[in-house]
Amino acid sequence: MPTRSKVHAVNAIIRPIMTYASPVWSGCKPEYRKPLQTLQNKALRIAIGASCFARTADLHRDLGIEMLDDHLRKLNVKLYKGLNQKENPLSKKLADFSANPFDRYLLPITAMTM
Repeated sequence: MPTRSKVHAVNAIIRPIMTYASPVWSGCKPEYRKPLQTLQNKALRIAIGASCFARTADLHRDLGIEMLDDHLRKLNVKLYKGLNQKENPLSKKLADFSANPFDRYLLPITAMTM
């Protein structure tokens, strides 16, 4: 199988599983998201046959694939912008929030855009 097809398979099969319901959990601590980034890195290394000594940043740059945090940030922004554009009042209410600076729990959109 060609290398590019393997990379597309990683993006089409593994990444959607890793990012399932990400707007809910993407505001968690970075150390909880790190195992998912590690899984993505391992899958990409296997797909292209890279050694464990290849830098992760170079791997992602050469393949044109975003790091997981960047991808999650884009998904969250896309979701909340889309909710604002809906005519349904319930979906607009979901996207209409103001972050309380004194609240210790951040909303996903707030946590990912900081």
